[in-house]
Amino acid sequence: MSKIESLRETFDVEGFVYFDLSEFLPGLPRIGEGVERIEDRFWSAIIKNRDGVADYYQDSRAAAAHELAIADYTAGKFSYSFKRLEDTPTNNRNFVFWGVKTLLSSEPMFELLKQITGRQATAIRRFYFNRFDEGEFLSTHTDPGQSFGLVLNLTKGWEPNHGGLTMVQTEDRKAIRACLVPTEFQTLIFDTSSRLIPHFVSMVTARPKAKRIAVVVRYDAEE
Repeated sequence: MSKIESLRETFDVEGFVYFDLSEFLPGLPRIGEGVERIEDRFWSAIIKNRDGVADYYQDSRAAAAHELAIADYTAGKFSYSFKRLEDTPTNNRNFVFWGVKTLLSSEPMFELLKQITGRQATAIRRFYFNRFDEGEFLSTHTDPGQSFGLVLNLTKGWEPNHGGLTMVQTEDRKAIRACLVPTEFQTLIFDTSSRLIPHFVSMVTARPKAKRIAVVVRYDAEE
């Protein structure tokens, strides 16, 4: 069985699969180089707490919103707090952002996705970079609609003891099916059309030297 056939079988059976994308797209390391140097002023803090969801750009209110999200997290309520680089005209002028977006919507990428999922990607519905710093997290959720989602890690030299791990759960959310340490070019593809794949990102508990940065994409596709 080839590597592609093995990935396809895993996706069909489990509803998700993860692998090193640079094995199939050799241009990825060059395109992703320098992502950790994107300046803080371009990132927003996206925070969900009991008051709702809001983006904060260099906003003094972010600290209070984050503390409320932590309180909700401690109480077992759905909440999150992390940094985000949205798909905006300004961010598309950044050569790393634009380069990764172009690569993930290219014909070779769409062909790879077809081989793994059995579906023909037609468009990117959602695209952004995320970054998790000390104290940031994303509690258990399932991603809505579209056909399948993709998370591409661009993290270099992450220390697993610092948290920031992606946990894929069983559908009843009572057990862990996979624990993914963020490593460079590791890619998670999961079904969002017919199966619920609960997952979360554990809280980053230290101030690591490495930046935990990933790309989140949701694709529309045809069977």
